[in-house]
Amino acid sequence: MSQLTTLLNRATDILQHAQSSGLSNPRARYLLAALPVAALASLIPSAYRDYQSYIALGPGGPPYNVVGWLCMKLLFNPFKKEMFGTAIYDRKIDAGETNAYLDDLPKRDGERPTMGTFAAPQRQRDQVPSQEIKDKLMDAYGAFLTRNAHIVDRVPSILERYTDAAHVCGAIPLTPIAAQMKREVCHVHGTSDHSIHVTLSPADSKRVLESGWGQRFTLAGSAVFKNLSFGRMSELPSEYILIYAPRNEEEIKVVMGIVKASVRYVTGSNDVR
Repeated sequence: MSQLTTLLNRATDILQHAQSSGLSNPRARYLLAALPVAALASLIPSAYRDYQSYIALGPGGPPYNVVGWLCMKLLFNPFKKEMFGTAIYDRKIDAGETNAYLDDLPKRDGERPTMGTFAAPQRQRDQVPSQEIKDKLMDAYGAFLTRNAHIVDRVPSILERYTDAAHVCGAIPLTPIAAQMKREVCHVHGTSDHSIHVTLSPADSKRVLESGWGQRFTLAGSAVFKNLSFGRMSELPSEYILIYAPRNEEEIKVVMGIVKASVRYVTGSNDVR
């Protein structure tokens, strides 16, 4: 961008001179013709780096190509919302939504991970677990879904597309939140950082954010998905939360406890094993 600034400053000087001597000045005519090309050439490296940072996040909900990058950059990023405040949950709790499903939730050690700058895919740029921890998380997640096959299926995620999700079984009566989420309960980002998206109760969402285990989805509580899909997608609730990837075996236990709370809330079942 500094090259573009220098170019624009130089152009301003020459154009001011041209105004005093008339646009017949050849330098002014050449400059006017060259400015769009020079400006584009200055922006291309920055745009390419931005595109590479999008691809580095791994596949997710949007197309994993230049079309997805442009859609996120131009259509969705302007609607990103604040991701850490809990006042919205306080209002819902005060209005009577007091149900909580989490057991003991310790405070997460260390700083929060650095996140990508795009509305989606919502991914960590650091604190990504080792392959050993990723494998152990997926083993624990798979075993959990198997134990609870009476209430959740394992099906392709309608939100992520590149990974499976826990999905409320067809035989289970839908809670309002399950209907809003089109039965999807949670999913692990198994193609990238192994963070997890879950839907929690307002009380549990507040605890997770305050304890440092996660943050809201960038567009949670926004109607942008619903509007841009002409109603084919639902508005994601403010309780749609990203849980940071576990860094060790103890954190796997905590994260799976959060997944269990999500299943209890979305299914409305107390028989979660």
